[in-house]
Amino acid sequence: HDRVQQAAYSLIIDSQKKATHLKIGQLLQQNCSKIEQEEKLFDMIGHLNRGIELISQPSEREALAQLNLKAGSKARSSTAYAAARIYLQTGIELLTANCWQSQHELTLNLYVAATEAAYLNADFDGMEQLAERVLQKARTILDKVKIYEIQIAALTAQSQMLEAIAVARDALLQLGVELPTEPDETKISKVLQNLANQQSGKRIEELVDLPVMADAKTQAAIQLLGTLFPPVFLGMPGLLPILSSMMVSLSIEFGNAPASTVGYAIHGMVLCAFLGEVEMGYGFGKLAMNLLDRFNIPALKATIPAFFGSFIQHRQEAIGATIPTLKGSYTAAMETGDFLQSGYSILNYLESKFFGGVELDTWETEIASYSAVMTQAKQYSARDYLEMMQQTVNNLRKVGILSDCLIGTAYDETVMLPKHHQNNELTAIAKTYVYKLLLAYSSGNNTAALDYILQAKPYLMAISGLIQVPIFHFYAALTYLAIFPTKPEPEQSEILALAETHQTILQQWAKNAPMNHLHKWYLIEAEKSRVLGNKADAIDFYDRAISLAKENLFLNEEALANELAAKLYLKWGKEKVAQAYMIEAYYCYAHWGAKAKVEDLEKRYPQLLVPILQQPHAADSFKETIARGTITSTHTSTSISEALDLATLLKASQAISGEIELDQLLTTLLKIVIANAGADKCVLLLKQDLDLKVVALVEEGQLPQLLPSIPLESSWDVPINLVNSVKRNLKFLVLFDARLDTHFVGDIYIQKHQPKSVLCSPILNQGLLIGVLYMENNLTVGAFTSGRIEMLNLICSQAAISLENARLYQAAQQALTNLKQAQLKIVQSEKMSALGNLVAGVAHEINNPVGFLTGNITPALDYINDLFGLLDLYQQKYPQPDADIQEEIENIDLDYIREDLPKLVGSMREGVKRIQDISTSLRTFSRADTNHPVACNIHEGIDSTIMILKHRLKANETRPEIQVIREYGNLPQVECYAGQLNQVFMNLLANAIDALDESNQGLSYAQIANQITIKTEFYGDKKQAIIHIQDNGVGMSEAVQDQIFDELFTTKGVGKGTGLGLAIAREIVVEKHCGMLEVNSTLGRGTEFTISIPC
Repeated sequence: HDRVQQAAYSLIIDSQKKATHLKIGQLLQQNCSKIEQEEKLFDMIGHLNRGIELISQPSEREALAQLNLKAGSKARSSTAYAAARIYLQTGIELLTANCWQSQHELTLNLYVAATEAAYLNADFDGMEQLAERVLQKARTILDKVKIYEIQIAALTAQSQMLEAIAVARDALLQLGVELPTEPDETKISKVLQNLANQQSGKRIEELVDLPVMADAKTQAAIQLLGTLFPPVFLGMPGLLPILSSMMVSLSIEFGNAPASTVGYAIHGMVLCAFLGEVEMGYGFGKLAMNLLDRFNIPALKATIPAFFGSFIQHRQEAIGATIPTLKGSYTAAMETGDFLQSGYSILNYLESKFFGGVELDTWETEIASYSAVMTQAKQYSARDYLEMMQQTVNNLRKVGILSDCLIGTAYDETVMLPKHHQNNELTAIAKTYVYKLLLAYSSGNNTAALDYILQAKPYLMAISGLIQVPIFHFYAALTYLAIFPTKPEPEQSEILALAETHQTILQQWAKNAPMNHLHKWYLIEAEKSRVLGNKADAIDFYDRAISLAKENLFLNEEALANELAAKLYLKWGKEKVAQAYMIEAYYCYAHWGAKAKVEDLEKRYPQLLVPILQQPHAADSFKETIARGTITSTHTSTSISEALDLATLLKASQAISGEIELDQLLTTLLKIVIANAGADKCVLLLKQDLDLKVVALVEEGQLPQLLPSIPLESSWDVPINLVNSVKRNLKFLVLFDARLDTHFVGDIYIQKHQPKSVLCSPILNQGLLIGVLYMENNLTVGAFTSGRIEMLNLICSQAAISLENARLYQAAQQALTNLKQAQLKIVQSEKMSALGNLVAGVAHEINNPVGFLTGNITPALDYINDLFGLLDLYQQKYPQPDADIQEEIENIDLDYIREDLPKLVGSMREGVKRIQDISTSLRTFSRADTNHPVACNIHEGIDSTIMILKHRLKANETRPEIQVIREYGNLPQVECYAGQLNQVFMNLLANAIDALDESNQGLSYAQIANQITIKTEFYGDKKQAIIHIQDNGVGMSEAVQDQIFDELFTTKGVGKGTGLGLAIAREIVVEKHCGMLEVNSTLGRGTEFTISIPC
């Protein structure tokens, strides 16, 4: 007990505590096996480190330093970075004064690991001090490479991109690789041409089969080049083509290394983003992904999916496909401690959601969460990007004027933009202006949008390949077309040309990924047709844009396309058509979660939104509703309440209260509700494990359906937001016309099914929610009158009581069933235990007399031989016996006795041996299990079981003997609970005999060919012992096989089986031995059980 230990520890004198800890650590070292030392490493080293002052021998101090290095590495692998740093620093303190000479390898390893630990703990100053020490003392450049990698990552994390590139350039020069300082078009063209010549004749997919890179310096160089991507991309993007070409060139010349995957991925991005070779770039991206499994480096499982998902995948696949890719990259990066990569992976993951039109309220809270993680990890660059996005989302989500200024609680562009310029964070500058362009155009501030286009252009190379590139060209083209009518005619041709330039670039993106960009191209084409006066073409292109945006789930751009189409019709004078498009835009913006844009439409086009804004009985405006984020108002009919049909109510109440079985109660309840509520669909949800689950539904004219407890969030049968509102507020909610109700405009179910009248009522028992009743009428609005609502309230009150009673009854029945199963299981276990005890007792009782017999037969045989020898001597000395002796010899037939007596003794010896074998088998079968597995011979266990069942295998009056064929493989000793495994063999063999007896019915003696085959084998690669027990009996159907291991399931007649034997057998194999018990059977052809046990 902890307190006992604390009390004992307090009794130790303070001056002796260090010695006590040291002794404990030493005892753990001496008495634990290597495996146990590994498991108890932290305990052991914790004690040793507390007694470190008492260790004076250099050899002991060096050994402890090695242990601290091991512990530090293990802690780092477990992401316990603070602990890792302590262990490694302790290891350094244990080194000698001249450690860099006398203990160089250990010293180097400790310092490198400690440098990385300081970086992972975001102590950049401490990291730099350790790094400088290594760079001064390391003997070779290869010893320094890891330090350079850590310095590059740390500088990048601190937004010092150019400094990170400078460190890499100096390190590469020491490895014989020259990285240009000022990349220009001539250098880039030369490098690309050299690579093309080198790659000539080699298909991209063939590069996966290149030999493994053997040269250590080249491996180090390509590794360093790989770490350069973030600072180069963010601070000097013009260097990227050279960087990727160098990496691919080194791989082709020297073979593939783990870092080659990074090179292929970067080159894929360069081909897509810079050279327009999207198909080839996608091929290099897939090559990098395919090489991941070959090298199986955990860090690469973060890096490569990040490249692929951020720069390549969306060039040929739907943007939604990048979301799991990038989330997986983030998870892998966090697991390996690559905080730098984790930051950019999660940023691109969230950007895919934002620009992909995913509902903002489903993920916006993720931004703040991940931003906090990046702050804690001191990844300030990634944090800044996340906060920039957070502010953009905040501007869209807040109720009020939609602003294009990124100034708020998350981000302040007046502070951050100068910082980005100072640190040469070109990507951050470009992204800032793309976000501002989007916001400015969305708010109608075209003058500002035009300025942001000009501000962003110089920095576009810094976002090459990212999803922001097509977004920029999309909004740039739309901005130029928006200002087109305001310009004098001479300038209009220039404005149109600028718009077409951006559209042409976007067309290249749409060509390779139409699912992401074709609707954008169509929308630009529609706007172009509008400003040129081609209304018919504009209408067609608007509708195409809307259709494709909707098909590919771009809610944001579906909303925009509807808005622009509405403006065209409004200017054309077709207000009714404009109204339809504007209402659709309003709903799409609301569904996306852009509250500011919703208010913008309300202010600018109130006349088109009258059906929404002036809906009858609406208590709050839609703007106020989404500002609060919750729904509190309800719509009710103003018609006079009808008188309650008391007879109907009484009948319904009696019917509900009369049911005690839960399933029957649910059926009865739904029948009553559908008959009395005026609904044509009714769904019942019950609270299970704190969550609402859909358990039953009924539609008019059909019988109720009982469902397998579908979680609310996974159900397609109810509007989830509406039900959650009732769950929160515990009040019934009525929608007069759900199609026009603004509170639940974003609910997918309502958008898809367009129900007219909706009623949702909580089912409460003593004020606690136990369920929800959802009803809808698709034929008429206002179907749920006050009279029906009152009746339903009373029905729900009775239902609440009956549901609780039914639940209690069901729980009691289940408890009773569980009790019976447990009781039968105990009886079965006791039965098997008693059998084992009986067998063990019989074996013991037999063993004692058999021991006497065995011990006496040999001397008895010796005595007989002595007597026969004496007879032989008498016959030699007295060949002529007298008459009396001769008569006695003939009476006892001495010659026969001399011949038969040795045979009798031999027969006795054989009989005793058979008894010994039986006794051994009994003992083997009944051996008592310890509380831990022990090494046993599986074959002995099988043989002992067969011996015990031998009487059942023998021939009887109805069938011949059952033949047991043993095909034993070469099994090693297996760590197991032998007694319990023997029970499994007993169950399976007894069932096989039963099956054979059943299959013999109706057959003649000669027709029966009973056979049980037992085969064992050892799978060395999987370290598993496999036992097959097969019979040629009647077999089983698939339905029986599905239930064969279920408790209380039996195919035998009443009184012949408990239905627990195979359930217990499976429990022994699966739970006690971490193995598998499987069945394979065909009717009429027999059954095979297969046991797999790890060795």
